[in-house]
Amino acid sequence: MSGKYVRVDDVMELINTSNRGTCDYFIVDQIEELCSSEKIYDVDAVVEQLENERKFWENAYDGNLGKEKARSYGHAIEIVKGGGVDVN
Repeated sequence: MSGKYVRVDDVMELINTSNRGTCDYFIVDQIEELCSSEKIYDVDAVVEQLENERKFWENAYDGNLGKEKARSYGHAIEIVKGGGVDVN
């Protein structure tokens, strides 16, 4: 593991205060589900899985839907990489 972990409280605060219209609701729900458990996650492993999903949707047969979902996954990756802390 990389030693970088996502703090549940930070991710939940970001999700609850961010504009949910900019991120796919499915992804937000998945992050909330992830954070509802009391587990600590390896950030690199989470980012890798989100990257794989982003790449899948970039190449999806429905170009517009795929691009929208890929952008949402990109947003989720930035949330995870930032440790759930809103730097703005």
